[in-house]
Amino acid sequence: MIRRRLNALRRDGLSTQVYLVALAIALIGPGLIFTAVLLGRYAALERVRFQQDARESVRGIALSIDRDMAGLVSVLQTLSASPRLRQAGFGQDTLGGFETQARAVTETTGLRLSLRRRDGTQLVNTALPPGAPLPQDPHPEDAAVLATKQPVIGGVRAGAPGQPPTYDVAVPVTIDGAPAYVLSVTVPVDRLHQILVQDLAPGWTTAVVDRSGLLLARSEDHASLAGQPMQAALRGHPTGAADIWEGIDRRRRPVLYVETTAKAAGWTVGASIPRQQVEAPLRTWVLAFGGFGLLALAVSSALAVTLWARVAEPLRQLAAAGGALAAGQPVPRVSTPIREIRQLADTLADASQSLRRRIAERDQALAEQSRSLAALRESEARFRHMADSAPALIWMTDDAGEVVFVNLHYDYLFGRSTETLSGGRWREIVHPDDLPGFEAAFESAFAARTPFRHATRVIDRHGATRWILCEGVARLDDHGRFLGYTGCNVDITEAKDAETALREGEERLRLALAAGRLGTWEIDLASGQHRLSARSAEIFGQAPLSREAWTRTVHPEDRARIEAALAALLAGEAEYRTEFRIRTDGSPLRWVSAQAIVQRDAGGRARRVIGIHQEVTERKRAEEHLRLLVHELNHRVKNTLATVQSIAMQSLRGLDGVQAASAKTAFEARLIALARVHDVLTRESWEGAELAEVVKDALAPLDGPGAPSRFAVGGPSLRLPPRIALSIAMALHELATNAVKYGALSVPAGQVALSWSVADGCLSLRWQERGGPPVVPPTRTGFGSRLIERSLARELDGTVSLNFPREGVVCTIVAPLAEPGGIRPEQRAESGAAPARRRAAGQP
Repeated sequence: MIRRRLNALRRDGLSTQVYLVALAIALIGPGLIFTAVLLGRYAALERVRFQQDARESVRGIALSIDRDMAGLVSVLQTLSASPRLRQAGFGQDTLGGFETQARAVTETTGLRLSLRRRDGTQLVNTALPPGAPLPQDPHPEDAAVLATKQPVIGGVRAGAPGQPPTYDVAVPVTIDGAPAYVLSVTVPVDRLHQILVQDLAPGWTTAVVDRSGLLLARSEDHASLAGQPMQAALRGHPTGAADIWEGIDRRRRPVLYVETTAKAAGWTVGASIPRQQVEAPLRTWVLAFGGFGLLALAVSSALAVTLWARVAEPLRQLAAAGGALAAGQPVPRVSTPIREIRQLADTLADASQSLRRRIAERDQALAEQSRSLAALRESEARFRHMADSAPALIWMTDDAGEVVFVNLHYDYLFGRSTETLSGGRWREIVHPDDLPGFEAAFESAFAARTPFRHATRVIDRHGATRWILCEGVARLDDHGRFLGYTGCNVDITEAKDAETALREGEERLRLALAAGRLGTWEIDLASGQHRLSARSAEIFGQAPLSREAWTRTVHPEDRARIEAALAALLAGEAEYRTEFRIRTDGSPLRWVSAQAIVQRDAGGRARRVIGIHQEVTERKRAEEHLRLLVHELNHRVKNTLATVQSIAMQSLRGLDGVQAASAKTAFEARLIALARVHDVLTRESWEGAELAEVVKDALAPLDGPGAPSRFAVGGPSLRLPPRIALSIAMALHELATNAVKYGALSVPAGQVALSWSVADGCLSLRWQERGGPPVVPPTRTGFGSRLIERSLARELDGTVSLNFPREGVVCTIVAPLAEPGGIRPEQRAESGAAPARRRAAGQP
């Protein structure tokens, strides 16, 4: 049967209807195939773009986590450098100032702080009430912190019952260059959860996994999954793109899994995206294309059948007229609206040769027209697809300057199509302040038919201001006639913002260096070239500064020290902070302070050294002058005390009797007590004295060598101004002398309790005797009592109470610690005492 049908087709041929349908398919088919190829290419590009966008989103989350970790480390490093931490001596009873500071940080951030020794013993824990017992609680990250001397971020830790899991951020506390303690903050994983849910894309699930593979936080089911292992099925198989897998999530859905690493903590940040969400845009395009293709084929086939019905009857008449033509008979005219068939019927009578020639000409013209139309449609479709796929704003104008085409990116960025930008309405997207300049530049180029290039600000669909670079060229036809402009706009907002930020940063740096009279310098280690700023050149007297000129300028005694400091900096062993002497053009010696850091390449090799210079000659001279004055003052005070002692001895030499001897002994003892406290102040360069040292020197002569102490002394560490230290030393001497003569120290069993405390800026000192003979109130006031009750109270600007209960003498001294018109001693201790001690010890 099939063979019979084939033979019939060979004999009779195909009908016109079949050829018309085939012609329609032939015209539409290549376009559909080409569009399908472009659609496949577009689908691949869209998938790559989606993967890149997903990777950037995950990197953005990782950067947010890194910034949060950097903030926590900065807070801990600031606390670890607190002067209160070092002055406290790291005893549990001397950490009040630092604990107060740490609790203030806890109240501000809501995070718990912990200070631990190397063995894990806690010294401060803001999670417990003040004064509560502190456990020995070593943390897993302590060993790494102490070994590396760097901040360490721990993994997930199970929380207390009813509390979420946590993680720790720890930094070392360095004393004398060595890590001695660990300061850490305990952070709940809910903090990471808040970062994950910020700007979360619909349908996405994000998570943070620690270095052990445990979930720290998750955008969904965070409370139940925090601390659980990461689901291994997410990394089913790689996609070919870095850090992207296809897998199965906890809901058994196919997902695209993207991950990256948070550099600060070494954690993994990942996001799972349902595959349905990834493929939804492509599916829409495929369905649209399939529907369009089927519709186009159906319409073309229906048109072909309709046309065939109108063409078939005249053709049958012509076929019937063929016999008459062959027989040389007149050919009847064919009534048909088809011009060619009617012309054919009319010319059949003229000559068969002319008829065949005209039919050939007609067929050739139709073929050329069909090819031209197909090429034109294909070219227009290709241009439209390329323009819409290009990552830029593409536009075209006519010869009058009106917009006749814009690509889809205009709709993405401005919400505008070609129709909404015609009639000059494109001016609505240009920033009003930039519109006059932009119009002038465009009209000038348009009139001269020259290329156009101009940067301007525009308003996007959200009302935000952005920068674009607009470029265009004149469009000409084959005969050189001007058709309009074709151009493209590129978004340069980020480049403009970066340029503005760089310019502002350079200006701030320049102003800061000028305000501090600082000069900059740089050494290119590859070429050995030295570069100096204008201020550095002014300090050294020349620029550029070669190594030979530097050697001639720097004092010979300082060169080796500077070279050693630079070598240590390049080796990564120490910071570069030094001061040295220079001499230029025969001028006097000057002092220069220098600091520097080293810049390294990706392999860790030092590339160049960048630093600052500051002339500190005046400061050095002031320090030297102050040191000479203090030494001279100390020498003169000792000479004065020796002179007073000599004058007193000479004046009392002619006096005899018990009272004269007692007066000489008392005067000499008081003078010696005054000298001792002067020695304490001299050691501290008269910046003040520790109360404990004043008490120790005042009571030392009353304790025999090798015998148990008869004094119970206790009180917080407190630094006193010189005036208060001298007054208290004299008072303690008078009280101790009275106790030896008449009070508790006059018998072997007697003892003295001496204690002090600080409250509301006042010192409260209490002397209490016990175990001595019964006390009888004196009938008259001696010199010592008057010195204590009147002179001492006036000198201290406070109150002195001297009581005589039967059990033993009690003396209470209350004095304000702030000197009149000055600052409190503890404030001076924080700001000035430490530098004074460093100067006394010969440190820089």
